[in-house]
Parts: sequence; C-alpha cells; structure tokens
Amino acid sequence: MNLAVLSPPGHKTGYSHPLGGRRAWSVWTVGALVYLVAFFHRTSLGVAALEAQQRFGVGATALSSFAILQLGVYLVMQIPAGIMADRFGPRRMLGAALLCMALGEVLFAFATSMPIAVLGRGLVGLGDAFTFINVIRLAASWFPRQRFALLTALTAMTGALGQVGGTVPLSECLRAYGWTPTFLGTAVLSAVLAVVAWWWIRDHPHPMMERSSTTAPILTDLRLTLAQRGTRTAVWSHFTLMSSFMVLATLWGFPYLVEGLGMAPGAARLTLTLTAAAPLVVAPTMGWVAGHRPALRGRLIVSVAVVLALVWIAAITWPGGRLPASLAVILVLVSAIGSAASMLAFDLARDANPPSRGGIASGMVNVGGFSAAMSASLTAGTLLDATGGSYDAPSFQVAFVPITVMIVIGTVRVALLLRPWRRGDAGDLNRERTSRAPAARRRAAAPRRASRSAPPRRRDGRVSARWSRPRC
Repeated sequence: MNLAVLSPPGHKTGYSHPLGGRRAWSVWTVGALVYLVAFFHRTSLGVAALEAQQRFGVGATALSSFAILQLGVYLVMQIPAGIMADRFGPRRMLGAALLCMALGEVLFAFATSMPIAVLGRGLVGLGDAFTFINVIRLAASWFPRQRFALLTALTAMTGALGQVGGTVPLSECLRAYGWTPTFLGTAVLSAVLAVVAWWWIRDHPHPMMERSSTTAPILTDLRLTLAQRGTRTAVWSHFTLMSSFMVLATLWGFPYLVEGLGMAPGAARLTLTLTAAAPLVVAPTMGWVAGHRPALRGRLIVSVAVVLALVWIAAITWPGGRLPASLAVILVLVSAIGSAASMLAFDLARDANPPSRGGIASGMVNVGGFSAAMSASLTAGTLLDATGGSYDAPSFQVAFVPITVMIVIGTVRVALLLRPWRRGDAGDLNRERTSRAPAARRRAAAPRRASRSAPPRRRDGRVSARWSRPRC
C-alpha cells in the first residue's frame, strides 16, 4: 500500500474550500493561464522564424533544431515532471516552470549566437514540460471526479487559445520594437505570473493537505502505475489519437494539402484553421459526457480510433494518392476530433491510480502521445527526402505509412485493453490491486465449503432422520 505524508502549508487555517466552488475555479483559472503562457512560449519561435534566421545567420535546417530540441526536452521531462508534481505539488512546480521559461526567454532575447539561443529554447522547453501535468493535477484536487474530464479538455483549449491569440501580438511587437525588447517582455510576463501563481494557487482545498509527498521509492511508484490496466489503456489511447493532428497542424498538413493534393493555399489554410477549431467544441462535449457517463469513455475512444484508422488507410491506399477535396477535409477533421478525444486518456489514468501517483500517470500518458507525434514527424520527413523530395501525392502516401501503422496498432491495442476480461467486468479500468495475497492467506480468507459427508440438519438443529438411521 502506498502511503502519503501530508505537510501543512505556510498559513495555518482550518477553513476548507468546497470542491468545485468559486475558489476552485479561480485556482484553476490561474493554472490555466500559466499553461496559456507556456503554450505561447512553445509556439513563439514559429512566429519569429524569419527574424531568427536573419539574427543568427542560419538556414531552415539549423532553425528546425530549435523546435526539435524544445519538443525533445518536453518529451524527456514528462515522467520526471510527474514525479516532482506528486512530491512537491503544483504550486511550487508551476512557479518554478514560469521562472525557468522566463530565464530561457532572457537568454534568447540577448543571444547573438546559436549556442546561447539553443540553451534558451531548451530552458523554455524544460519549463513548458511542467505546466500541463500540474494544471490537471489542480483540477483533480479542487473539483469533483465527474468534472475532471471536462477540466482537462478546457485546459487543453486554453493552450490552443494561447497559440492562436499570441500570434498577432508577438508579430506586431517584433515589427514595432525588435527582437530583444519583445522577448524580454515575454520573460517579464512569465516572472509576474510566477508571483501571481505562488500567491494564489494552493495544491488542495483543505489547508492540512496542501502538499502530499509520497514516501514510496520512485521505481516502485513507476512500476505500480504502469501495472494498472487503466494506465496502459490511457497511454495507448493518447498514442493513437493525438499524434496525427499534431503532425498535420504543426508541420506536414499545409505541404500535403497544397503540394500533394493540389489544393489552393488559401483553401488549405482555411481547412487547417476551421478543423483546428473543432476540438474547441468536441473536447468539452466529450469531457462532459465522460464525466457523467464514465462507462462510455471506452466506446468513445475505440469509435474515434477506428474511424481515424480507416481514413488514414484510405489516404495511403487511394489510387494515385490524390484524395478528393472532400475526403481530404474529412481526414484533417477526423484527426482533429481524435486530438480532442485523446484528452479522455487522462481521465482513464486518473481513475486507475491513487492521487499520490496522479502526476506520474499523466506524465506517462503525455509520453505516449508526444513520442508518437515526434516519431511520425521525423519519419515522414525522412521518407519524403528518400523519395526524392518532390512532395507529390505518391511521396506523401509513402511518408504517411508509418503514422498509419502506428494508428492501426494503437487501435488494436486499445480495443484489446478495453475488452471485458471476465463476466461482469465490462471493461472496468478503475484502480486494481497491485499485490496478491499468498495462497495460504487466500485459502484462509475463502469461505469454507461444507463437507460432502456432513449430514444435513433441519431448522431446529437436529440431524435429518434420513441420516440418523444406521447404514447397512
């Protein structure tokens, strides 16, 4: 059994805030604002790509190393971020994350060479890695269980708003004030928000449970978390559903629609923009349904995964590779819906683990999705170069074979994990026992069966006459 040591906060008050009340919403709002700023930092390089090429005198290949490094640091730090969230609490980790991103932006603002710039972006990725896990951990502590899936979806939506809403202001600041003042301004914004987060955020609505640090060894927590079938199902669900839209939205969607399928650039941008808005509606809806009907989570995940696998199989097997425009829109739209459905994976992981391992479980889920997205993006680029770099429809069909295979394998794996293992189980993924009692203890605890030779007794306690007569 995993135990937790509860340490009181700095202020000693016995008042406990109600779950899901106004204070809960205000704490989550500050946490979601932290994630919005982190997402803004994550995507700011895309807005400043041309200025970065001129400032550092590098080409597109060297510039792409910034994004790869930042995503790589984010991916590698997910499980350590979950471990530290469980041991130190969201309040401390969100404040440290903001200060880390602020320091990275300061280095990036004054950098005139690649090594300092790479170090700055690495620090931004390091701070970014701690934000989402800690925000959804706040949601798990401050809200009733049935609202967790909805709060996870709303947190993801907030990050998307940070990407969309920060593009125009950052572009205007770069044009009006230049490189150094603009990125110094983003660093100051993060530092101010760190002070606000430390002042307002509390890890738990009850002050005597402000921080819960597990005393179990880290490897034991990792083993127990991964031993849960709900955790494994969540990892494979995120692996299957999240990667395809991330590949299309961040890197290969526009070249595929324009160069591969011959779509007009304006129509391609409109397609990607409108489909990117689909998760803003679908994710909260699925979160609300999953919160009130948890038994439907598995069906929702498998249904979306099957449709996603079918449209990607159609994309790589279509004769000639040039999908009709309607089918291309369906491909991007279903991928966006899959990205929204992937948020249900965190709800599965939450139910499968105790609160003391919630951060580790969320980190494992994030590793599943981002590792698939990163692998699919890199293999697609490698295969496009291997086919001659022509970016035509047959080349994209070859490039998208790995991600289609990953989606199919993930769909099969999720369906097997969600299969009812015994009669009456109905695919229940709630917390399972991770230790088995010895055989002797199980036998002692089991009810004793009556011996076949024991004589039946009547209601008054006397032996039945049939058994009382002597036998010949």
